[in-house]
Amino acid sequence: MTWPALFGVFLLSHLVGDFLLQTVWQATHKKHGLGRDREARRALVWHGFVYTLAFVPALVWVASESGIGTGVGVAALVLLPHVIIDDGTLVASWVRHVKHVEGTPSVVVRLGVDQTLHVLTLAGVALLATS
Repeated sequence: MTWPALFGVFLLSHLVGDFLLQTVWQATHKKHGLGRDREARRALVWHGFVYTLAFVPALVWVASESGIGTGVGVAALVLLPHVIIDDGTLVASWVRHVKHVEGTPSVVVRLGVDQTLHVLTLAGVALLATS
């Protein structure tokens, strides 16, 4: 398996998990799900679970090429950064401290930072998995 091929499958899996399968409830309640809010945590955990299910074909491919342990490790490297990014705290901090947005950022700015972080993470995971 090559890096470009795996990255391409990861991108498709990401689109399915983050846009096609994510429910409105997950999207509207997952913010700060790593904190103490039980509903936010539940929404974020469910979204992380459903998101990772979208990667099952890619994870089976990785496991068939590199072993089950590698497949499980890659699954964790897909899930954990996604949940951290989708909690929103990292994105809000990036928007405030790196992009220097004052006040409430536009949806385009927040979504752009969010999706860029996801794509960069998936690129890194694909690189690790094919090295």
